[in-house]
Amino acid sequence: MSLLDKHKEIFKTEKPMIGCVHLMALPGTPYYDPNVSFSEHVERAVKEAKALQEGGFDAIIFANEGDRPYEFEVGSEIVAAYTRIATEVLQHVTIPYGCGILIDPYATLAVAKAIDAKFVRTYVSGTYADMFGFHDFSPADIFRYQKKIDAEDVHIYSYFDAHAGTSLDNRSQLDMIDCAFGSLPISGVLVPGQRAGLAPDLDEVARIKAKYPDKPIMIASGVREENVKKALEISNGFVIGTALKREGVLWNEVSPERVKRFVEKARG
Repeated sequence: MSLLDKHKEIFKTEKPMIGCVHLMALPGTPYYDPNVSFSEHVERAVKEAKALQEGGFDAIIFANEGDRPYEFEVGSEIVAAYTRIATEVLQHVTIPYGCGILIDPYATLAVAKAIDAKFVRTYVSGTYADMFGFHDFSPADIFRYQKKIDAEDVHIYSYFDAHAGTSLDNRSQLDMIDCAFGSLPISGVLVPGQRAGLAPDLDEVARIKAKYPDKPIMIASGVREENVKKALEISNGFVIGTALKREGVLWNEVSPERVKRFVEKARG
């Protein structure tokens, strides 16, 4: 089965619109509020998942966006809290779902295995300097870990450009993707903007897609009502968060009205 066929099988559509369910700050992180109970964490995440699902999104993805600034190796408290919240939310979810734990591919895969997520977004390769520090990813170690925990049915969609930073690999993103498809067992590529809410160069996305017509190429940030039509034309789907939030603010809750308006624009 080709990667595009697998992509369609995962999402039940060729060009999925994937909405983010951003968890509030979890225990031990700078913005964590001890006055917010786990029941309240779950309640908010359930509302967001339902808003996306009922609004017409094809899939959702959980993310610990509230845990800024992000760690490269999260603690067991994050894995435990994240898994509890996601597990309770999933009782209300009937569409495909995935997860990602910033910025830890090992925790991401472990949680995906625990909650039966079929896809993840993460980094698996590259060396970066960004606002969270200096870090590098070893694909040899990450994919061996995936095999070790028997998570090979978890489909990895990976970035090959820095988000909120810069890559120390001076090759073009296109060149890095070329090597990735040749040597890494990834299921697809995510093309990010410079930070959450900002779109990548859509002309670059189009060039990447033109070079890989038979591979899933998705946009990782910055899709909004004004550019969603083009985004769907030049890619195999996208992940969206900021544009669906109340007042368009990343840290706010998902707005059902924005979801409805966005889906009408995308599908109209």
